[in-house]
Amino acid sequence: MVEASLEMKLRNTLILLAVLAALAAYVLLVEVKRPSPDAEATPFPTAIAPILSYNAADVRALRLSSPSQNQRTELVYEGDGKWYVTVPVRDEADQDEVTYIINELTSLSPQRVLTESLGSLADYELDPPAILAEIELKDGLTRTLKVGAQDAVGSGYYAQVVGDERVYLVSYYIGSDLERALSQPPVRPTPEPMPTQEEVGTPLSPTATSSP
Repeated sequence: MVEASLEMKLRNTLILLAVLAALAAYVLLVEVKRPSPDAEATPFPTAIAPILSYNAADVRALRLSSPSQNQRTELVYEGDGKWYVTVPVRDEADQDEVTYIINELTSLSPQRVLTESLGSLADYELDPPAILAEIELKDGLTRTLKVGAQDAVGSGYYAQVVGDERVYLVSYYIGSDLERALSQPPVRPTPEPMPTQEEVGTPLSPTATSSP
């Protein structure tokens, strides 16, 4: 009877040891290989590199055109240090407005890159483009940006850089500013003339009152 009891205790001990060994193996094979919390964290999205990058002081001309609308605006930086509209009229440009547009394009970072199946570029109004912006630099090189249609929610415009097959979404303000400069060339505002005395009118002299 004693021997049976000892045999049962030994068997229970062996079973307990087997369970402990199984647990140890689980820890070694599963828990140790589990990635750390830092590895599981979602990485921050990285900024997209600019698709246009140049020094604003190096720009010598900005030529905007719309092949489908037969519109063209040319802005040229001349030797007197001023911007001029040369097409469709010849006039001094609004210096602040032209400088603003040039600076917008200086380091143009897109909102996103389209990675899904693109289909036809004509679907994005990029073939032919709605607007073609040619930026001529002082070294003679030209950077060309093609601007197409707005996206479905109106937050930006589809765009391409000549020499780069990818399609990007750029800021709404870039597309709208280029559209405005094309349809309404940024000529210098004409100051309003000062009104003449006749236009203003001669003020009436106060009427003298007689003493009682």
